[in-house]
Amino acid sequence: MPVSTQGSGEALRAETPAQLMDSLRREAGARLLPLLGETLRQERAYLQRACQGETLDAQARAAATEDLESLTVLAAELIHHEHKWQKALGDVFVAWPEPPAAQGRSAFSLVSDDELQAQLIGQPVAEALDRRFESQRDIIDRRLHTLAARLHYRGRPSNPLAARFLVECFLRAFDAADCGRRLRTQLLRRYEPLLDGALTALYGWCNTRLGEAGCALAGDSDQAALIAGLGGSTDALPASKTRIWEQGNAVAQATGSAPRARADAPRGNLLRRHARRQRDARRAEIDAAERSFLRDEFMSTLALLQAGRSLPPGDTHAVRLREGLYAVAGGLGIDRRKVAFDGEQDEVIIVTGALFDLLGRRHQLTAEARERLALLAVPWLHLALDDVQLFEPSSPPSMQLLSLLIELWDGADAGDPHSLTLHALADIAADAVLEAAHGDGRVFPAQLAQIDAALAAGRRRAEAVERRTWQALRGRERLDAARRCARLELECRFAGRALLPSVAGVLDGEWRQALAQAWLRDGEASDRYREVLSLGDALVESDALAANDGGSAVADRLLGILPALRDCCAQCGVDAQVIEQRLAALVAEHASPTARRIHVPTPPGDDEAPLLPDDADPAAGLADTTFAEGQRFVRAEATGAARSLRLAWRSSLSGACLLVNPAGARELLLMPDALHAMVASGALQMRPGGGAVSGALTTLAAQAGAA
Repeated sequence: MPVSTQGSGEALRAETPAQLMDSLRREAGARLLPLLGETLRQERAYLQRACQGETLDAQARAAATEDLESLTVLAAELIHHEHKWQKALGDVFVAWPEPPAAQGRSAFSLVSDDELQAQLIGQPVAEALDRRFESQRDIIDRRLHTLAARLHYRGRPSNPLAARFLVECFLRAFDAADCGRRLRTQLLRRYEPLLDGALTALYGWCNTRLGEAGCALAGDSDQAALIAGLGGSTDALPASKTRIWEQGNAVAQATGSAPRARADAPRGNLLRRHARRQRDARRAEIDAAERSFLRDEFMSTLALLQAGRSLPPGDTHAVRLREGLYAVAGGLGIDRRKVAFDGEQDEVIIVTGALFDLLGRRHQLTAEARERLALLAVPWLHLALDDVQLFEPSSPPSMQLLSLLIELWDGADAGDPHSLTLHALADIAADAVLEAAHGDGRVFPAQLAQIDAALAAGRRRAEAVERRTWQALRGRERLDAARRCARLELECRFAGRALLPSVAGVLDGEWRQALAQAWLRDGEASDRYREVLSLGDALVESDALAANDGGSAVADRLLGILPALRDCCAQCGVDAQVIEQRLAALVAEHASPTARRIHVPTPPGDDEAPLLPDDADPAAGLADTTFAEGQRFVRAEATGAARSLRLAWRSSLSGACLLVNPAGARELLLMPDALHAMVASGALQMRPGGGAVSGALTTLAAQAGAA
């Protein structure tokens, strides 16, 4: 039998087209999803530099400031936009081999403004990327043609990883309702080079994965694709455009099904090798057994253990799993002294047990949640045996569900009804997994969907609450910054000078208020702000002239600044008659001998107390990038209770961090140094970004690599 036919037949028996396409979707999601957050970070950094520079005119600066505020909102809701992107990508793969249908359109509907805008800004980017990757995409298209032929699809299938679909997914993640056309266009331009850099590696991986799965390079006709897809010889297929990827391009290079699958599981292989070294430490016990568990025998025992909903006590999850399996096997008449777990079974028990041990140690779980977590190790042990890619970064629904359950259980507050509701929701989902048929993978996406639906309304309320909270804080912080800046400018002008009472009064009153208003409305670099500063300097100079008997020079200076003084007082809401009285007193003091004295700025009243302490260093706060929006914490209370918190907002002025509870209400507002101190003292416990399971697997891989 030809090598190519043998490889194709083994791959077809080992993996269905649906499973293969799902692995492509998960890998694409793992590689491309982080690009959304990176796009927002790069555009935000660019706009911040532009706003701080001097090159923009007033109109461009106002536009940049507006876009920066919109970006702040987008960054705060990044998880929501990532979910939209994942759903859009999933729709493309669900429709395969057909192209995805247009969203919400019938054959007779008109093109909406959003669709028209997306076409105008997205089509040039998609066409440019398609031209750059034409040869690589052509090879993948040929392999997908072969795969579609296995489904008896006679047309030419779509490529779900084509640039036009990836650009459409991005535009659906940030639709016209989320940001204006200008910002949306800029984000897409920022996204293009990031996507360009990621597609080379993704297309190379995809080609190798399809080649190892037995998807031959289809010819130019559907007949060639059908022959290749149904196991015929592919020796006569043309070899043009087949040297882009030297390895994995031809089906003949594929070997057995298990090695092919494990070739795409580098982290899982690393963890298994580390487990193998631990297994060698028990070599005497293993060698004493007469035989190993057969696979069907092991799976039956595992199914009974899951149905029993009980595990023996033990120091680690791996010990509890082993003892539980031996206990069930003993009930079936299998003597544990004569039977041992084979290498694959024992390695997976070790890796799964280590993962659940780390999840239990890292999180604040109640006793009931810890026991449920131990029971969940049983179905996840089955998953690890069936799916060698379970421990890879491209997280399947099962790992997403496990992360979500840990997050809902973590830091449960017995005195908070909202926290108890989340805990109960996780309990229901965990019970559904344990009660599902052994090996039924449909329960994981189903429970994810149910939890998402149950949390949707509460999540929207929490997002609305936290948005109102950080918007109010941002406004208050800007007001504090304006007042602080005005106070510093006033101190510079007082600076130990002996001034007329009327001059000091205007500077400490209307001028100070007008300067703060100009900072808030127009910014420090605006003409209006500079005009108010010049007015203060002119008042100080006129006072100095009067002190030195300047004569007509004093009168000329006063006449020159009186219109600006009237505008300044009027801007602060002073009545016109009062303004004239204040100006008359000012002129009178300049004209007649009046005692001068050193003045100090009026201290702020109780209603003007700053949001953050005056000694807070904004430069240090902005320079600290340890904490990002979305970071989760658990706050340990003195009573032993815990509360889950999330970093909802970071100030662009000072770097201050707003921590909210699951309901979106404000809990803490801290500068980064204070937040570091709470983390160092253990009062706040950081949770890894990317999910509990992802963080735990990264730690395990690092430990295995170091060993």
